[in-house]
Amino acid sequence: MTTVRNRDALTGHGNREARETLLDVATAALDAVHPRRTVPAAVRRDGDRLRVGDRTVDLGAVEDVYVVGAGKGAAAVAAELVAVLEDRVTDGIVAAKAADQRAPDLGNLSVVDAGHPLPDEASLAAGRRALAVVDAAGPGDLVFALVTGGASATLAAPADDLSLSDLATTTDVLLRAGLPIDEINAVRKHCSALKGGRLAERLAPATVATLVVVDEVAGEPWGPTVGDATTFADALDVLRRHDLTDAVPSAVVRHLRRGQDGAIDETPDTVDGHAVVLAGPTDAPEAARDRAAELGYQPLILSTTIEGESREVATCLSAIANEAATHGRPIDPPCVLITGGETTVQVGSEAGEGGPNQEFALRAALAHADQASVTTLAIGTDGTDGPTDVAGGLVDATTVSRMERAGVDARAHLRRHDATPALRAVDDAVITGPTGTNVMDLRLTLVED
Repeated sequence: MTTVRNRDALTGHGNREARETLLDVATAALDAVHPRRTVPAAVRRDGDRLRVGDRTVDLGAVEDVYVVGAGKGAAAVAAELVAVLEDRVTDGIVAAKAADQRAPDLGNLSVVDAGHPLPDEASLAAGRRALAVVDAAGPGDLVFALVTGGASATLAAPADDLSLSDLATTTDVLLRAGLPIDEINAVRKHCSALKGGRLAERLAPATVATLVVVDEVAGEPWGPTVGDATTFADALDVLRRHDLTDAVPSAVVRHLRRGQDGAIDETPDTVDGHAVVLAGPTDAPEAARDRAAELGYQPLILSTTIEGESREVATCLSAIANEAATHGRPIDPPCVLITGGETTVQVGSEAGEGGPNQEFALRAALAHADQASVTTLAIGTDGTDGPTDVAGGLVDATTVSRMERAGVDARAHLRRHDATPALRAVDDAVITGPTGTNVMDLRLTLVED
């Protein structure tokens, strides 16, 4: 079960009952999308008969089984897969975010603690190891690709004319600009030797099965073994529309232009293989809905595809909560309003410490300062929010007044994107540690009657 490490601190002040309820609902949602549940449901073995999603593989006819995994939840997925496959795994690599929790024994799989959100030398080493593993796979072999959020950073293989520094700098520029993840990935896939389906091309004619935890609002499978509909022209258009052409390394722009001109092959739009979604953007909100109903609250999923600037989304959703509290619309209290998706924060060079969920929580605290019946929890389902070790924030009508007593100016912290120290100062920062999954963000607002 997912553990909120500082639960006692979070529930030791403010609206204690509402805080306990929201932590209960969030825990149930995270547990529902953990690999300990999703992998055994998707991959089942009966002797040599291996069922992967809706397809069956005869392990008796398979020579070797390889595994290549990447992302913040990849080690947890790998642990469950190894438990199913037992001694059939020949070799493999898992590129996990450094400091992530993982099973102590992954059999023949090696684990690399790689960089995130920016790729580092360990990410590059993991990418090279992954390419070596897939190059060993032949036509009689089965290769599992395990993909979770964070894979783009933890598994790095720059295109031939680019460097690790080019990738890291470009990623940093795109993240700071607050771009939607699909636009960020359109650029990153066209700067890589393995992303956007290129790894699948390299694996042919081995049999490929992809297990993916989807952390994009579209809800579609993605990763280095899944086809890519975007183009070099699309990647250049992202940079142009956001005035970032001069902000990324010139080598990246040259590379993308060479691709647009046909000097570099496009990423494949279709590839051979079978992709199974272990968990996606609707699963955690739906599990939260079910748990809230069990606890006696009316649940309402407002959206599972929320995107946009975090503080603006918080302003909108807080207004809906206040409407429910004041007028019983769009649902009567006691209720829990639920949203998924992933917000972003556009920051400058002077930004403080924080992440989109903490910024959402801080803005919600300001909006709820005079509304005693409203309590809000916003967390990243992977257990980290932005470049911090905080998952998110849990706030209510007492948060801002407690900050004032602690000498913290909530509005000033919000202006400079510095939510982490503000929430920590009043024990409203949620700490879970790595959760083993990643299905974007989860926001819960409880409105009492």
